[in-house]
Amino acid sequence: MAMSAVLALTEQDDSNDVSTLSDTQVMERLRDGDDDALAIIVERYQNELVGYFYHHCWDQLNAEDLAQTVFIKLFRARARYQATAKLRTYLYRIAHNAWVDFVRRQRNHLSLDAEVGHNGLRLVDTMAQDFDPEENSREALVRRRIQEAVELLPEGQRDVFVLANNQGLKYQEIGGILDIPEGTVKSRMHAAVRNLRKHLADLVDES
Repeated sequence: MAMSAVLALTEQDDSNDVSTLSDTQVMERLRDGDDDALAIIVERYQNELVGYFYHHCWDQLNAEDLAQTVFIKLFRARARYQATAKLRTYLYRIAHNAWVDFVRRQRNHLSLDAEVGHNGLRLVDTMAQDFDPEENSREALVRRRIQEAVELLPEGQRDVFVLANNQGLKYQEIGGILDIPEGTVKSRMHAAVRNLRKHLADLVDES
């Protein structure tokens, strides 16, 4: 299914008011041939998934393209859907696999000098304001340093940190997405926080 077709679905009139249905009900409609149901799923999760990818690649266009890839993969796999997990968890599984594939295709996908756009990084509550990469203030420096510190985390720790801290997922949900025990999620999160504190120690000392 073309990306333009996914976007077109979001503009169609929802005459059956599927927006009032649960995620499972909407997904079941999609599985059973109601293509309009995809528009509701896109509306509910597009911004969230774009944010997930953005905090991995720090590139808005790539983040949007990867989010669209998730919805395309979901649509193609609709006939195999079974309500054995929350739709949100199911989407993040697809998203995680899409990100792994993206990294494999572009081994040099990350650049600490790349522009990060004008969206809040959401790494901590105080970083939620719009960010101008040209700004030379201390706040801009702190944001860039946090970005760099997250980039330096080992992949497993970075996955857990982004899902927990940026996307607000619970450890149990993250375990389901990454197919690892909840205890492993906790240990990776603790390790990520320790590493971030180490990388940002000078900023903590200054404050």
